[in-house]
Amino acid sequence: MKLLQRTIKGKIEFSGVALHTGDNVRVVINPAPVNTGIVFVRADLPKRPQIKALWNNVVDTQLSTVIGSKKVRIATIEHLMSAIRGLNIDNALIEVYGPELPILDGSSLAYVDSLENAGIVEQDAPVKYVQVVKPISVSLDDRFIYLLPSSEFKISCRVNYKHPSVGLQHFEYRHNTFNYVAEVAKAKTFGFLNEVAKLKEKGLALGGSYENALVLDNNGVVNKTIMSYDDEFVRHKVLDIMGDMALCGSGTRLLAHVVAYKSGHGLHAMALKEMRARKTSFKVLEEPVLVDDKAYAEKAFSLLQTVATF
Repeated sequence: MKLLQRTIKGKIEFSGVALHTGDNVRVVINPAPVNTGIVFVRADLPKRPQIKALWNNVVDTQLSTVIGSKKVRIATIEHLMSAIRGLNIDNALIEVYGPELPILDGSSLAYVDSLENAGIVEQDAPVKYVQVVKPISVSLDDRFIYLLPSSEFKISCRVNYKHPSVGLQHFEYRHNTFNYVAEVAKAKTFGFLNEVAKLKEKGLALGGSYENALVLDNNGVVNKTIMSYDDEFVRHKVLDIMGDMALCGSGTRLLAHVVAYKSGHGLHAMALKEMRARKTSFKVLEEPVLVDDKAYAEKAFSLLQTVATF
């Protein structure tokens, strides 16, 4: 039985400070017809230019995912895109009044709560999947990301920071909306206190605060009281992976086993670009094909064991 596409019942609105510009910005999320996909609108600009949430519209990945063109950009879309993917929403028109989305509390929870409160409805067209059928990989130094064939969407993620409060963390995520809300949505972004001055010199992290990011000094987490999980750092990476992988195609849901080690927005964008360049590595389907997930799960375990063990 084919699943149906989904959108929200009515529009919802957010406002708040943007993480990097420090600007106060407003976002309005509207329902959209079938096969629209996720479309952003710079509603504050003349002619209201539109930008589809697609891998080939990514123009920058320095500390956030930015879509657009040389003239029009929308930054830090990954937390909203993660919430949208986490709740299996396929179609929405997102009006942004500014160059960047608000950071809110540094997680995707506020987006999730508002989207759920607005109501999510099925539409009269089947879901479209981008299903990986041949392994794809990209790497940079010791960091890598693999997209392995799978009948579902799942993530095996490891981070490795030389810090007493982080170190090596591993998380396994198997996608459904319940798991997303319970295991991922509350994970906040994080940063290191000794890097803040350099970031601000570059015009980044101007809106960062102890309320919207976990901050680490040399000894530990400065604002530990806002943490939701003991392993929040790797869970936030999973949150980011979900948001970036939602750019796999217009109004489509990715089916793959994502295996990531020390990944970031740049590697996520590279992986989607590589997948799209290899036309036989994926299929666009309305019903997934069965894959021997067990064999690829063993491959994923083997890949991660080669770079870091507990």
